[in-house]
Amino acid sequence: MDAADPDLPEAAVEHISQMLKLATSKHQEAMALLGTPDPNALPRLHEVLRLLEEVELLAADAATYVEADVMKAAIKDLHLQQASVQNAIGQIQAMKARSPWATPWPWFTLIVLALLITQAIA
Repeated sequence: MDAADPDLPEAAVEHISQMLKLATSKHQEAMALLGTPDPNALPRLHEVLRLLEEVELLAADAATYVEADVMKAAIKDLHLQQASVQNAIGQIQAMKARSPWATPWPWFTLIVLALLITQAIA
């Protein structure tokens, strides 16, 4: 690590390196999930948020060993990403709450009507 304190033992430097590699991997996984469209985005967004929280823990742990402006900026960017995902989750939940199709009653009514029409025709 370039920004590592020269007084850090080699084992600490290796530990920090491994934490940052794992954080990078989890972040890439989270970003890949964001790019995967599906009809029910809430579970996927919750998974993205969980991964970003893990990345934050790893980055914060690494930052305790290394004081670098790059780490602070990365954690700040991470917080912005988390806020964006939380905002998206909130918007989707608000849309579902407003939609009459989010409840079972419209579907139940359609099924009953279909059954009545089927019986009337038969």
